Amino acid sequence: MTAALLIASTAAVVMVAAVRRRATVDRIRLAGARQEALAPTIDLIAMTIGAGGTPADGVMLVAERGPPAVRAAFGAVVDRQHRGDVLIDALPQLTEVLGADYHPLVTALAATEHGGAPVGALLQRLAEEAERARHQSIELALARLPVKLLVPLVCCQLPAVVVGAVVPLTIVALRHLRG
Repeated sequence: MTAALLIASTAAVVMVAAVRRRATVDRIRLAGARQEALAPTIDLIAMTIGAGGTPADGVMLVAERGPPAVRAAFGAVVDRQHRGDVLIDALPQLTEVLGADYHPLVTALAATEHGGAPVGALLQRLAEEAERARHQSIELALARLPVKLLVPLVCCQLPAVVVGAVVPLTIVALRHLRG
């Protein structure tokens, strides 16, 4: 009876830990996807404004056709606009949902919407910085790759080498010693 209780409680603890780990991994992947989506998002908005559109048009374009990781957040801003909120009041929601990486974009859009400040060069620079940050994160992930591949290498290939090369040589050596 106690063994069954111990097994059940251990299984419950393992399942809770697995669910928490999965949630953490999902959160990390979503943050990475949002960071990767920053440069294309800025490019879409810059393209819209450069073509004569307003910041609200750029936000709507990202909500409809932008990177999937940010569509919902931009869609929520568009929904707030449809309910009567001004774009300047709805934009801070992007920083709350998407994180601090989007704060310079929100600030630039608010400045453009509020005072009509020309923002083309600023958006270009923000897109370049976002692309540079994305490249740095890729380089960092590539630098960590050999360490991550070390475990499969040791666990999978080393036993295969032992079974395929060392064991037959040992058997041959033992036969020669006997006879």
